[in-house]
Amino acid sequence: MYSTDVLVVGAGMGGMLAAKTAAEAGQKVILVDKARAGTSGPTAFAAGDFLCWVPEEDSLQEWVNYYLEIGEGINIKNWVIKLFETNYEIIKDLDHQGYYIEKNSDGSYMRRGGRGKITKCVLIPTYRLMQEMRKDLIKMGIKILDRVQITKVVKDEADAVCGVMGFNIRNGESILINAKSTVLAAGGCSYRGPFFGQDVVSGEGLIMAFEAGADLAYMEYGNHFNVSLKAYDTYGQSKFMAHGGKYINKLGESFLDKSGDGSRASGHIAVRKMVEEVEKGSGPVYLDLRDFTEKDLVKRLMPNLDLLLQNSTIDFYGAPNEAIPGLTGTSNASSAGVLIDDMGRTSVKGLYAAGDNASKGLVTGACVGLSGVSLAWANVTGHLAGKSAAAYARSKEESTSIIMKNIEINEFHEFKGSKGSINPREVIWKLSEIMGNGYVSIVKSQERLDGALDRCRGLERILYNDALVNDYHDLMLWHEAKNALNTARLTLNASIYRRETRGGHYREDYPQRDMLLDNNILVVNKHTGESAFNYLSVQRGVAFTWS
Repeated sequence: MYSTDVLVVGAGMGGMLAAKTAAEAGQKVILVDKARAGTSGPTAFAAGDFLCWVPEEDSLQEWVNYYLEIGEGINIKNWVIKLFETNYEIIKDLDHQGYYIEKNSDGSYMRRGGRGKITKCVLIPTYRLMQEMRKDLIKMGIKILDRVQITKVVKDEADAVCGVMGFNIRNGESILINAKSTVLAAGGCSYRGPFFGQDVVSGEGLIMAFEAGADLAYMEYGNHFNVSLKAYDTYGQSKFMAHGGKYINKLGESFLDKSGDGSRASGHIAVRKMVEEVEKGSGPVYLDLRDFTEKDLVKRLMPNLDLLLQNSTIDFYGAPNEAIPGLTGTSNASSAGVLIDDMGRTSVKGLYAAGDNASKGLVTGACVGLSGVSLAWANVTGHLAGKSAAAYARSKEESTSIIMKNIEINEFHEFKGSKGSINPREVIWKLSEIMGNGYVSIVKSQERLDGALDRCRGLERILYNDALVNDYHDLMLWHEAKNALNTARLTLNASIYRRETRGGHYREDYPQRDMLLDNNILVVNKHTGESAFNYLSVQRGVAFTWS
């Protein structure tokens, strides 16, 4: 059993910044990760693009107008402004604190473009950043618990969050953490899809928040695909497309040239066009980097990819190589997640969300796949959640350890059996096949969404009745499969309920945008249930607050 003021679950950029901010506010902090804090999660594998508006160089109005345009009526102006202004201040703070940021010879921040018309990003080697930040958090007195799987958020008699429960995935030790406030920064859900660095997030934070009663939003946009080589995982697509790279079909045609911003088109546009090329017989699709001009960035910012290329027989830059859409689900540049207000609070008292765990749709709306948004969002929401969680913890006199002690020990591990024949990993792989299907998550229809839901229910029966759990790592996989299945069902149901085509949500049976749904966000929580979603009508100038 542990006790703390602020608990942070998940140690990517959002989680680490939340922990750092809360500790700087004078609060005792525990940071938990199911792997090793600083080397797990998408941040450690990212290409280092932090979307960054710079006031001396950019027009705020131009940036805001562009993001409201691509959000197609369901993002919020105040949130867009907050992202730009707050993230710039955080970047400056990281710079002043000595964290490495690429700069020009005159000392200004080096920025590069990516997917989308306005996606200027500062460049930070994120693996290096995570390693340095882990060391600094330890120096600050933050306790880090590695290899701990959190399975449940616990609430007190006043319906406020008072901590979590989980287990050590190495030895099975049961873990109780009493906390005055809790920040969920456990990422999104990739269904262990085939994209580099994203195959570690399985929706744990989303479903824990959902089960605690928090609102989730934009789940129909939990369908992000990036692009990878077919031969092996690669990343850095935004840099490739912004600096001379392109996707070509088997005829050698650069088929994005007439779409949106050409090779820099948003991710959902690029991937949909890939599907269409294959549909009309022009596939497969290739990544062509013969004109790519920034090879030095790969060495400096993407050490994992650089190491892979050194040991590969593929001519990465000299010849086109077959590419595929790589599912990342609600992770990365998806809009889906837990709905937060402008202080990082969820709709549950004492519970906060950051990073991919929190809904980026407040900023991106209907657009899926813009470069640099994810890390900027992690910065801002991590800072907001850490600051607010610290203030809330300060206002509470005592932690609720007595309530936590009264929890029955058998609540820790929902699944205890081991008589089945199917490893939970196989359930996750089957689910990844379902959600990674282009005709379920890219081009949608009622019939195919219903069919996917039926297959998810079948996998759920297998998971509960025929799963084989030999050790605590298998138990972790079982929980991952359960959470991923629940995330899939919420995403599929949300896709059914938004009966229109808007941004990255394409419905063959509803091909037009429904203007009556402008400024309406699809929201669900456990009280309304997965088949009774509510539309939350908002104005662009309003931030969310809960009474």
